[in-house]
Amino acid sequence: MQDMMWDDSFNLGVDVIDRAHQRLMSIIHKMIGMVRDKDQEKKRWACEEGIKYFKSYTIKHFAEEEAYMRSIDHAEYEEHKLLHDTLRDDTLPKLEEKLVASDHSDQAVEDFLGVCMGWLTGHIMIEDRKIVRRDTAATEQKPDQEELQRLIYAVSQTIGQLFRLEIKVEDDHYNGEDFGRALHYKLTYQDILGEELHVIFAVDRPLVSDTVGKMLFIRFHKVNKTVISAMQQLSQQITHNLHTYFSETDRSFSLVGDEMLNPRRFRQEFETGSSLYSLLFETELGYFALSIRKP
Repeated sequence: MQDMMWDDSFNLGVDVIDRAHQRLMSIIHKMIGMVRDKDQEKKRWACEEGIKYFKSYTIKHFAEEEAYMRSIDHAEYEEHKLLHDTLRDDTLPKLEEKLVASDHSDQAVEDFLGVCMGWLTGHIMIEDRKIVRRDTAATEQKPDQEELQRLIYAVSQTIGQLFRLEIKVEDDHYNGEDFGRALHYKLTYQDILGEELHVIFAVDRPLVSDTVGKMLFIRFHKVNKTVISAMQQLSQQITHNLHTYFSETDRSFSLVGDEMLNPRRFRQEFETGSSLYSLLFETELGYFALSIRKP
C-alpha cells in the first residue's frame, strides 16, 4: 500500500491537534493495509494491536484537545467534550465487542475502520474547525430569510466544509428521483412524545469514495463495508451539525435508529408520509440529497 501523504489543508493551525489528527489517520491507513494480508493469524494479531494503539492514542488526543479548548475558554467546550466521551465510552466499546464476537472477521474489522474513519473525518472537518474559527456556526450571521433558505444555507456550509467542494442547489423540492448508483441511508429521530422524524440521505458513490479516501491518501475503487460505515458516521455528524442552526426545534429529538436503504426502500420513503424539506445538491463529483420527512 502507498504511504500516506498528509494534506496540509486539513490542518487547523494548532500543532498538538494537527499532529494527533495526522497520527490517527496514519494508524487507520496502516490498518487498512493489514486487513489485506492473506496470513489470517498475522492479520488478526496486527489488527488487535492496531486497534489497541488507536484507542489509546485517541484517548490521549482527546485529553490534549480538551486541554487546549479550556485554555482558550472555548464557548462550546462541553458540547464538544460530549462528542469525545460518546466515542470513547460508547461507540468504541461496542465496536470492540463486535470484533471479539466475530473473532476479528474481515467484515467486523472493516466496519470498525469505517466508523472510526468517518467519525474522525467529520469531527475534524466540521467540529474541530469550530475550535479555531471565531465565527462558529453557533454565532454566525445567517440570512434573514424563510426556513427553507436557512436550511439550504446550513447544509451548504456543512457539506462545503466536509467535502471541500463547490456545492449548489439543484432542486429544493427533491422527490426521490434516481440520479445514478447512489447510497441511501436513513436516520430515525424521536421526540419525548414519541413523534418520529426521518432524515434521509442519498449520496453518489464517487462522492462518498472520494471523501472517505481523501484524508487517508487511499483511492477506493469500490464501495465496501469500510466506505459504507464511514458514510453512516458522516451522515450522523452532518445531521448533528445542523442542530446549531435549528437548535430550538431539533434538540428535542434523539436518534433512535439508522439503516441503509436499497433503491426500492428509498423510493418507498417518498411514497408515504410527508416531506418537510427535501433538497438535491450538485458537486463536481456527483449529487447529494437530503430529505427531512414525517412518516
